[in-house]
Order: sequence, then structure tokens, then C-alpha cells
Amino acid sequence: MAIPKIRSASVLIGIIFSVLLTIIMFWGGWYTVEQGDRALVLRFGKVVYVAEPGLHFKVPMMDGVVKISVRTRKLTEKLAVYSKDIQSAEIGMSVNYALLPANVSDIYTRFGRDYETRIITPQIMAKSKDVFGQYNAVEIVQSREKLTARVAEELRAQFENVGIRVESVQMENIDFSDEYERSVEERMKAEVEVQRVRQNLEREKLSADMVRTKAKGEADARVMAAESEARAIALRGAAEAEAIKAKSSALSANPAYVKLIEAERWDGALPKTMIPTGTMPIIDVNQQ
Repeated sequence: MAIPKIRSASVLIGIIFSVLLTIIMFWGGWYTVEQGDRALVLRFGKVVYVAEPGLHFKVPMMDGVVKISVRTRKLTEKLAVYSKDIQSAEIGMSVNYALLPANVSDIYTRFGRDYETRIITPQIMAKSKDVFGQYNAVEIVQSREKLTARVAEELRAQFENVGIRVESVQMENIDFSDEYERSVEERMKAEVEVQRVRQNLEREKLSADMVRTKAKGEADARVMAAESEARAIALRGAAEAEAIKAKSSALSANPAYVKLIEAERWDGALPKTMIPTGTMPIIDVNQQ
């Protein structure tokens, strides 16, 4: 009687094992991939294929699934850099990036799941230090946007063939030493003052030029007026000379013209006193 009981127990255990195995096979044979992710299907550790978003099936107990996001991610780092004039600074740099879906398998194969710490962060540090080392501290303070654009350009070129798309780079903070920041502020104030003085000098120079131009214009106007007056006087003199010349010619040609003028200008009164040897004006006895 003991043997049938043992057989019954074995059959029950077999049934339970089969049910459990079926459940494991059922639940472990399918998986889902969300939108914005890609799934690497690994068979005994080797990448077999990359699954797109949706419902998928795999071989239970043989295939493993590693999900990797291809959404835009933000990586923020604090970096210690040196300027061209050997001034140390701490900068806050944030990089928005995304993995290209077509390169997910290659990135995982080369760098694993910790690709950020193995390639992205080191390159951010290297390119930032390289770019900042080409500028003086004053230029860094005054040209943050230019430096940020250069770092972004360098990172895009570095990751272009890796399969990582750098979307944007932001420089969130630049901290030099307090002493150096004060010196930079004073230097900038001095430069502003120099610029203000230069502008004042330019304005005064412009005003002086305007005064000189006005004075020259007035002087030129006076010269032109004098020249015009001189020409007018010369013309009047020439006209008078011509008139005198014409009158002299007329007198020479007609002596009686003088008598006519005297008669026209005589008021009819005889002189009250006369010189003994004088003659009576106008009356010519001989002619009478």
C-alpha cells in the first residue's frame, strides 16, 4: 500500500511542477517596450536584436531584456577649469542629449549601461577644459554665450560618430575666486569710465568742429559780400568814368552847352557885389 501512495505523491509533484513551469514560461515569455525606449534582447549575454516599442516575446530562461531610453536626457556636471591666464573657476554645465535608436546596440556593446560615466561625462570635462583654456578670465566672464556655443560644437563633433545627439548645452554658473571677481569688476568699471571719457572727448571734438565750420561759413560769407561790394564799386566807378568821359567829349564838341547849363541853373538874381574886373554872369555883351 505504501508504493501506490508514493506513486501518487510523485504524480502530484510532477503536475505541480508542470503547472509552475507553464506559468513561468507564460509570464517569462513576453515583455513590453514603452514608447521612448528600446529593448536589447540578450541570449546568454549576447545581443540578438533590438526591439521597438510594443509587445514582444522571448525565449524564457534563455533570453534577457535590457531596456534603454532614447528620450532626451539632461546631464548636469560641476567642473573645475582654468583660464588662459591661469585663473581657476568652477562652472556648472548641463547637457541635453539623446541616444540615436539605430546606435543603441553599439553603444551598449562598447560602454554598457553606464555610458554616461564612461563617455559622456569625461568628454564634457575634456572639451570644457580645452575651450576655457583658450580664453582669459575676463573674456570668459564677458563671452559666456560664445564659450557655451563652442563647447556645444566640440561635443557634437565628438559624439557624431558614436550615436549620441547633443541637443543643447547650458552654462549655468561660473564661479571665480571672490578676490578675482572683485578685480574684474573694478577693471570693467575702469573700462566703462574710459569709454565715457572717450565719448565726451568725441562729443567735444564734434562741437568744436561745428563751431569751426560755422565760423568758416560766416567768414566765407563776409568775403563773398566784400568781393561783391568791391565789384559793385568797380562797376559804379567805371560807369561814372564813362559818364564823365562822355560829358567831356560833349563839352568839347559844343562849348555853348556850358552856357545852357548856366542859364538853366541861374535863379534870375544879379550879384550884389562884383569884382571890378569881373564879368556879368551869363550876359555876353559882345554876343548881344
